Amino acid sequence: MSEEDRNESIRIAHLTMLQGVISRMGSNSFTLKALSATFGSAAVAIMAYADKPSPFYAVAAVLPILIFWLMDAQYLRYERAYRSLFNRVRKGEEIEPYDLDASPFMDRPWAVLKIAISWSVSCFYLAIFLALAFISFLIAAEG
Repeated sequence: MSEEDRNESIRIAHLTMLQGVISRMGSNSFTLKALSATFGSAAVAIMAYADKPSPFYAVAAVLPILIFWLMDAQYLRYERAYRSLFNRVRKGEEIEPYDLDASPFMDRPWAVLKIAISWSVSCFYLAIFLALAFISFLIAAEG
């Protein structure tokens, strides 16, 4: 096997490893969205069927949903960093074989908040909060 063929097989293996990491980040992001929807739905169901409905059930669901929102944004930040590393390896730039360090692409710590307020992320979580607020308003108006 020539040196060029060996380097190409190493590059392909490296890209495969990076794609696995990127897939896990996307899967984790999806799981956090599912958990957020579950917490929101559970709060709505409890408020709807409780003997003494209280908007405080919605308030109790807000903190975990906020935490999931920030964790989701962090996973998306990591996913973007690994996509950048993937592209550098794909282009054949000088990256150490099998290197999975994406920290050079995560230079801005405020990127998490920027991702959290992007339309693709914030619309999902704001919809949950609006539903909780609407149901809480209806319960408060009845009582």
